[in-house]
Amino acid sequence: MSIALELRGIRKRFVVGAGECRAAAEVLRGVDLVVGCGECVVIAGANGSGKSTLMLCAAGLLTPDAGELKWFGNASRAVTRRRVLYHHARADLMRAGCADEAHLHLVDIAALVTDAALAAWIEQRRARGDAVVMTTRDATSIALPAARVHALRAGRVQRAGSAMPAHARVAETTRP
Repeated sequence: MSIALELRGIRKRFVVGAGECRAAAEVLRGVDLVVGCGECVVIAGANGSGKSTLMLCAAGLLTPDAGELKWFGNASRAVTRRRVLYHHARADLMRAGCADEAHLHLVDIAALVTDAALAAWIEQRRARGDAVVMTTRDATSIALPAARVHALRAGRVQRAGSAMPAHARVAETTRP
């Protein structure tokens, strides 16, 4: 199986404020994730956990502060324009990409509900050799066969059910 997406040590931090009054949020803290062609992966996390930040980095639309991204074995962002599809509305799912090569579909839709049509769309993509990564707030709302489910908590991706700290420090003072 070839690899559609490889994230190694992805870190992303946002800083807001001005002068002496600034705050920082370390949203992604060394995320590692590998998604193979023909695979469906679900990233579950609460509001504000970093799901959309992770998806934007994976789509090449947001530059991480550290770490390595590869799409289909290539670190060039030119690959993302041709082979990565970022879906942020249900209507976006109509875009399938060219039939001559595998694609990576990043489905970051608020209040995504799994239904028969979505399950069929995912199975069509997987049968074509495409990879699908989806986000959800609640992993129990996703009922997809052969889907690998991960939780995003404290800025890290873990297999669902893995022990994670209940709290995380997301705000800290910064020095200029």
